[in-house]
Amino acid sequence: MHILKKSGRLSLRKKICLMILGLYLLTAFLAPWIMPYKVTDFSHPSLEPPCAEYLLGTDEMGHDIFSMLINGFRLTVALSLISGFLSTFLGTFLAFLAGYLGKLADEILTMAASLFLIVPELVVIMFVAVFARPTMLNTVLVIVLFSWPRVFKITRSKLSDCMNSSKVRYTMMMKGNVLDVIRKLLPDILPVIQSFFILQCNKAVMYETTLSFFGIGDPLAKTWGKLIRAAMDYEDLYYDNTFLWYLLPPILVVIVFTVSLALLVTEET
Repeated sequence: MHILKKSGRLSLRKKICLMILGLYLLTAFLAPWIMPYKVTDFSHPSLEPPCAEYLLGTDEMGHDIFSMLINGFRLTVALSLISGFLSTFLGTFLAFLAGYLGKLADEILTMAASLFLIVPELVVIMFVAVFARPTMLNTVLVIVLFSWPRVFKITRSKLSDCMNSSKVRYTMMMKGNVLDVIRKLLPDILPVIQSFFILQCNKAVMYETTLSFFGIGDPLAKTWGKLIRAAMDYEDLYYDNTFLWYLLPPILVVIVFTVSLALLVTEET
């Protein structure tokens, strides 16, 4: 009931964003039943334009583009949620740990986070991904390991004020462990964690799409980035308007997804 009341106070813009994201999640969940053909099926005529049988036509290898696009919902959205959750959890937990253990742990973790932030995340992620095995698991791990510092820094800043509250000092005086302190602080920083989770999901999509576009991601995973890369590799992409049904759809779904996530946490003006 509380969630329903809170959602009722959202602006029209955020309600539309939630509806769009809900549609993405539903598509990702129903992807195996929505796809008319398997993504590994290349028995169709090559470069068939959109028609009743092939809603977005086929590529030069004979794959159904609509099926690959829908499969991208399943893979990219799942990767986004998993990476976003893990990176937010890791950064938040380390921030709690730094505040709870005190000065030495705080200095070490803060210095580690600062070192990670010196080099742009995407550059480091691409560099490590080149030397890691090209699997979806490694893609998730690389994104998580190199995107937690920003979560840590801002959450730690928020926690620095909360750690001096009477409820936290009382808990620590009663020899409460780190989990007890987390339970006391969680209501104060939950909005920050929620915002970071959405932003980290957004970044995960952009990172995975970029890695796939440059051929660094899992070559067997038919994500949106892989579909964009395949379209760009086709030499006659702009001949006879092929780009309209080959390249444009995956670009649009990436843009709509990332913009919807971004607008969901943007403050009203």
